[in-house]
Amino acid sequence: MRKGLIKGEVLAQLTDVVGQENIGLSEAELLCYSYDASLAAAKPCSVIHFQDISQISPVIKILASHNISFTPRAAGTNLCGAAVNMKGGVILNLAKLKKIRQIDTVSQIAVVDPGIVNLQLQNELAKYGFFYAPDPASQKVCTIGGNISQNAGGPQCLKYGVTCDHIEKLEVVLPDGSERIFSRQDPGPDLVSLFCQSEGTLGVIKTAWLRILPMAKKITALTCFFKSVEDSMNAVSTIIAEGIIPRALEEVDALSIKAGAEKEEIPQEAEALLIVELEDANEAIEKKVLEIFSSSKGFSYEITSDPDKREKLWKIRKESYPALARIAENVMVEDGVVPRPMLAQAVKRIKKVLEENRLRAGLVFHAGDGNIHPNIVFDQRDKDETKRAKIAGEEILRICLELSGDISGEHGIGVEKRKAMSLRYPQETINLFYRIKKAFDPMEILNPYKKLPLSSGQIKPIDRKEPPLTSKATKIVNIARERFHTKKPSILTSQKADNTSDKKILSSFELTDIMDFDKGNMTITVESGMRISALKKFLKEHNLDVALPLDETTLGAAVALKLYPSMRSLITGMDLLLSSGEVIRLGGKTIKSVSGYNLAPLILGSRGAFAFIISMTLKVYNPAFKEKGKVEDPLIEPMPNFNDPILKNIKKAFDPNNLFNPHVFGEF
Repeated sequence: MRKGLIKGEVLAQLTDVVGQENIGLSEAELLCYSYDASLAAAKPCSVIHFQDISQISPVIKILASHNISFTPRAAGTNLCGAAVNMKGGVILNLAKLKKIRQIDTVSQIAVVDPGIVNLQLQNELAKYGFFYAPDPASQKVCTIGGNISQNAGGPQCLKYGVTCDHIEKLEVVLPDGSERIFSRQDPGPDLVSLFCQSEGTLGVIKTAWLRILPMAKKITALTCFFKSVEDSMNAVSTIIAEGIIPRALEEVDALSIKAGAEKEEIPQEAEALLIVELEDANEAIEKKVLEIFSSSKGFSYEITSDPDKREKLWKIRKESYPALARIAENVMVEDGVVPRPMLAQAVKRIKKVLEENRLRAGLVFHAGDGNIHPNIVFDQRDKDETKRAKIAGEEILRICLELSGDISGEHGIGVEKRKAMSLRYPQETINLFYRIKKAFDPMEILNPYKKLPLSSGQIKPIDRKEPPLTSKATKIVNIARERFHTKKPSILTSQKADNTSDKKILSSFELTDIMDFDKGNMTITVESGMRISALKKFLKEHNLDVALPLDETTLGAAVALKLYPSMRSLITGMDLLLSSGEVIRLGGKTIKSVSGYNLAPLILGSRGAFAFIISMTLKVYNPAFKEKGKVEDPLIEPMPNFNDPILKNIKKAFDPNNLFNPHVFGEF
């Protein structure tokens, strides 16, 4: 697909919508849009510059009618190649769509265009005493549309959650050019969450309704130097295990510090800097953090609430990547994530890989989330060094997977990590991701060749040491497989049922085991038949709790009926049984994960029509360090519109033979 595609009738139609001056065809312009911040590159056939959001749908309709692929982008800061059109199609430049259309401090909502720069929005909100929680390191230039597509994180997501947790509503242009608005208030499956971390492969963001928050009265930064990265990671693990929830918990190693800071500011023996920020914290919590610094061999502590001093500290952290880029020809930014207690082990193994490949890297961590960024410095002109950098990058991801982690915490998959997807997921799960993509984009023209591996079944996934299914769960899996072979439908329920005499019922009633309890990681994995009350009772014995009200409902039923919509922010992993008998394991014990499509929230409100919930992994907290907050009342929502073509397509992706709860959708 090359430049010659945009000519004749196609060029005339596009000119009518955006004007000839907004259609880029020159070699210089095509070259400028042939790459992003990754190593991926592909020259597009054209660049279309938008001046208003109303132009997006008409342009996409024209491209779709001629089967021309297109890729949305704005700032182009993406680190995995997601903003490059690998098929040589059209680049949709949304960078000029940067209006803030509304700031409502009463409803705590900001309505924005996709091209608004994150920091520009933050500065405007600050005038009203508010902020938008997701704060990626590239916030000076990255855009909200890109943040949504990648489900961006940032230091503050430890306390407040990633981008997905702050999107209330989205107006999206689908690959055929049709427009839809998806809201958290919609009954049924959570489609808003699906578009987060989809990397522009399912739809183009037109307008976003963002949740904004009032600023804290006081923010305190506590910093400490360490003589080894491992010591700093031990401090992180201890803070998390105590149940302290900082606003941010970040670590920078010596190479990154010295690249971005004045030499006189850094003690000579320092190999790591830990930054802990607390909001409106009492002195007891501040004292506890300082004690943890001391017991972890930290030195040269500092505590400040002065905004200028805090800004200086964050400059070291947030400018670590551009600082490295100034002292090296190239920087490969890796983005792995592990459960928090595995951080020290991960660091040790990563440093060994770098040493074996004769490479240097600045190690930067969203440490509170277990998100590791080894920024490998190399010279792309040196073929041998480039090869070693790529080998090291892949080995780092393998390490994360072997430690029950994931291949991306926030940067995404794009082009760079398609191969690693086969290391992360078995083919059955990748096939489900493909079906979801096709459900929205049957012609595969929207940001093609992204996120999913191009070849299948050639690489064996790495064993991530996930908890095995119990014997009772395995029995249900076997029943589903038998029924699939005879194409017999099943009713899914949490009520007691005799599976030996009535195999029309698949019940989670007996699935009440705790499969994994990791207090150091503040997560618990439980089967779907466990009642919320029983879970809370167990956690109370360990001085912990889960952010759900006392309820006799089972966890599976609460999800399937979407009794508590906020559960989407509590769930980090989910094991699902498809009607085919295949078991799909999504997410896990990592607090952040953007490797696949965000499918777990689709199960919220699906009423058992998509998949049988075997188990789920939930975040827990220490009530001593976190306010309980408002108890969410059960939501008795109306029946979703299962005649919606999008929901029907998703149903077919999960359950093409309509064998699970067939009454929900009726005949296809």
